Amino acid sequence: MISKSHEKYKEIKTLLKSSKESDVTVTDDLQVLEIALKYKLKIKLLLYSKENIFKDETLKLLDDLINASLESYEISESSYKALETKENHAGIIAEIIIPKYNLDDFKNKDFIVILDRLEIPGNVGTIYRTLDSINCSGVILVDPVTKINNPKITSSSRGCNLIIPTLELSYNECNKFLLDNNYDIYLGEPKLGLNYKEYNYDTKTALVVGNERFGINNDWYNHNHKKVYIPMEGCQNSLNVSVAASIIAYEIYMKKR
Repeated sequence: MISKSHEKYKEIKTLLKSSKESDVTVTDDLQVLEIALKYKLKIKLLLYSKENIFKDETLKLLDDLINASLESYEISESSYKALETKENHAGIIAEIIIPKYNLDDFKNKDFIVILDRLEIPGNVGTIYRTLDSINCSGVILVDPVTKINNPKITSSSRGCNLIIPTLELSYNECNKFLLDNNYDIYLGEPKLGLNYKEYNYDTKTALVVGNERFGINNDWYNHNHKKVYIPMEGCQNSLNVSVAASIIAYEIYMKKR
């Protein structure tokens, strides 16, 4: 058993407050931990408090996690309470290594989504959950304000950010890559271009959605990319980015089927 003063405990606590270290994320969500085991993700560090565990299936999960982890330590209930991100969790928290991908992995994907400078982890996580449900090939985070390893993204995506191939690129890197590899690029727009149902999406497809406050980087408009909008009949002129991305992504999925 280790205490709050132990370096490994402090490591987890620091990662929960800051996501500067880009290759790991932290979670105490049992569903995410189950995904980590199912997809054989590398678990760098595991902390657990058996005082919080009452179900046999959770004890079985803990045993599997201990066996899969590079390091594991028991902590007290009070130590765990100081780390937990939500109430009523099972006393298990882990540091998971995020899988790495490169541009070659994305050259022949049929459908990818570009998240341009998104800020709110909940929006990013919601988009990942939608993309998992339609078997999206990958995600590119362009000049990301909130990083892929942010624990709030891992929580809101239910771990889908760990299993959908993801890259972090600058705008210039992303645009060049998409053009060089013959992607048709669709810019999610409030009113420009065509209704999202009017495209066929029958080629390699990249959907770009933009920042919650400022929209898509204006540099995207320096090219002859397609523009796609969702008709709106009320007094608002745009939807939440996660809602808009989900609506268009499902249309692309259905058309490609």
